[in-house]
Amino acid sequence: MRNSFLVNYVLYQAGWFACVLGAAWQRPWAGFVVGLLLLAAHFALSSRPARDLKLVVVAVVAGLIVELMLIATGTYKFTSGTVVASLPPPWLLLMWAQFATTFPFSLKPIVMKPVTAALFGAIGGPLAFVAGQGLGAVTLLPPVSLSLLRLAVGWGIAMTVLSAVARAEMRGEDSLPSPDIGMSRP
Repeated sequence: MRNSFLVNYVLYQAGWFACVLGAAWQRPWAGFVVGLLLLAAHFALSSRPARDLKLVVVAVVAGLIVELMLIATGTYKFTSGTVVASLPPPWLLLMWAQFATTFPFSLKPIVMKPVTAALFGAIGGPLAFVAGQGLGAVTLLPPVSLSLLRLAVGWGIAMTVLSAVARAEMRGEDSLPSPDIGMSRP
């Protein structure tokens, strides 16, 4: 069980860095392909791919809505990979998909508690974008404090919704924070 937590965490972190660094280095499609391969690795290892796919689809739809609102309100701009200026780049939506794969595994203790999930989103979302800006993938637009507030609200709401969906999908599963990735059930 401990290995599943670690494998899930490493796959997600590697995917995050691939997408962000791909965009920062003006190679967004390279980062996208690496991230997609890591997402495929998650599904190859998961003993519950149907559940994980549902979480991914919901997260990508939620991510699309959040990112559309943030782009429309002038929160940030991307350094590369944008196909249409008013839409989030594909690598960013892939990151939402990768993020969803952590809900039943490495982020399970967080998503199982709605308040904790909301706080995690409100703090973690802006921090991820600050890190992405530091690496050169995105630029937070002035006033930066307002951009960070928009990110906190958007991500806080998104994580509240995603937490509810994840709890519904995982209802009845064991309460361990890192179930079955790469392990078969009897």
